Amino acid sequence: MDKVWLAVCAIFLLCLSFRTMDLGTGLTTDEILWIDRAPSFIEAILSHQWDQTYKVPHPGVVTMWLSGISIKIFDGSGFPEKLSFARAPTVMVTSLSIILIFYFIRVLFNTKIALLSATLIALDPFLLAHSRLIHLDAMLTTFMLLCLLSLMSFLKKKRKEFLILTGIFLGLAILTKMPAIFLLAFMPFVVFFLSNDTMAKSFNYVIFIIILAAMTFFLFWPAMWVSPIDTLMKMAFDQQSGLDIVVKNPHGSGFFLGRIDDGSHGPLFYPVSFLMMETPITLLFLPIFLVMFIKKLFKNGLDYVNKNLIVLCLYIILFAAQMILSLKAFPRYILPVFPVVDIIVAIGMYCFFRVHINKKSVFYLLMSGIILVHLVLIIPISPYFLSYTNPVVFGGPSNAPNMILMGWGEGNDLAANYLNQKPDAQNLTVAVDYYGFDQYFIGKTTSLNESVDFIGGVDYIVFYISALQRNWSMAAWDYYKTKEPEMVIELNGIDYCYIYKTSKQ
Repeated sequence: MDKVWLAVCAIFLLCLSFRTMDLGTGLTTDEILWIDRAPSFIEAILSHQWDQTYKVPHPGVVTMWLSGISIKIFDGSGFPEKLSFARAPTVMVTSLSIILIFYFIRVLFNTKIALLSATLIALDPFLLAHSRLIHLDAMLTTFMLLCLLSLMSFLKKKRKEFLILTGIFLGLAILTKMPAIFLLAFMPFVVFFLSNDTMAKSFNYVIFIIILAAMTFFLFWPAMWVSPIDTLMKMAFDQQSGLDIVVKNPHGSGFFLGRIDDGSHGPLFYPVSFLMMETPITLLFLPIFLVMFIKKLFKNGLDYVNKNLIVLCLYIILFAAQMILSLKAFPRYILPVFPVVDIIVAIGMYCFFRVHINKKSVFYLLMSGIILVHLVLIIPISPYFLSYTNPVVFGGPSNAPNMILMGWGEGNDLAANYLNQKPDAQNLTVAVDYYGFDQYFIGKTTSLNESVDFIGGVDYIVFYISALQRNWSMAAWDYYKTKEPEMVIELNGIDYCYIYKTSKQ
């Protein structure tokens, strides 16, 4: 085997090892829903109830296919095992994609840029965190990136299999999550901007991709077989069923820059989130790339390399702009831009070190440095990668709870495991104000809210960071916050859970 491919296999194994680490830990809020939806989707297929394969307008079809089959076949004896099997398909898809990503970038640029890109993407903390979940954003990110890279590779090499893959990846991306429709507008621009063929031939490429994507969309979603118009109408207008969890709380559902809001946050949210979720390496080399690219653009004009770089930059800018206009905002919604940023950062590194990088020793030193920096960032927080924030911006992790909403349920499993060690734990009653606790706790769990007597009949109370940020259950918190907690669950230097023992009445 070519030594290059041995290096790619090593990157893949490194990528896979972190994604599979303690996979049954840290259940997040939305995963509770997908763990139910996925096997229900498969049951509808097995019973030929095709219309029942419509669950939500996201639509999450690829996730439900893969995780539903995995849960049905490998359902474990306990919840952590079940969660591991539910998450495994996302892990495998995002890990295996590294090999294809390397291949496409090698076609577009060169082997060194491809290796640098694959390493940065494989160890990107934000992508790594979401690649471990039974959810949609990592899958969406993967299929959108593969669609873009396969199209750009086709326009360079004119290999039919690349064009076919483009259509399939586009269909799978839209089947995963609706923001992928961005590609329907962006891809024609890419074709006409990069293609050296006639206008008519370029138009045919676009039509072929859309037809193949439509076929993929139709074939893999049984609801489309029996009621295509109704299914598409529900996707477009069924907003209520598209809400994952609606928290009816008078204090608000969002938090940004120290203020509680309705979750829309405003135009600064994604720039701040991007800076907080990126790595120091990215923030160092992204400006270097931009300066070098601008110089190269003035020097060489719209040569083929510069046109490819323009496409990558516009993908980042325009997709982020689409999400800024969305009514609901979470950092994970701009996850698709992160691997593309990693690619242009890799290009910036290559250009910066180009004078010396042709020496194998220098290149291997650079690769080793990238891996080492990422390991320093992610090993201390393993396997709770969702707790990652950039250590060099906005005061680092210690100040993150003052900036954005922290905590999606991860850490509540550690609180449950702590209380499971108590004598007679199965007879304890614990009140919680957030999700992801009762699936791990062997005793009784009750919901902590304003209408509940938060002392009587409860042995322990667990307060969660994102609930506290939004002032949920304030009556209980006002009572306990001046007292010493029995235990504080800390992730990445951030207090996620406060565990208090009550005085039962």
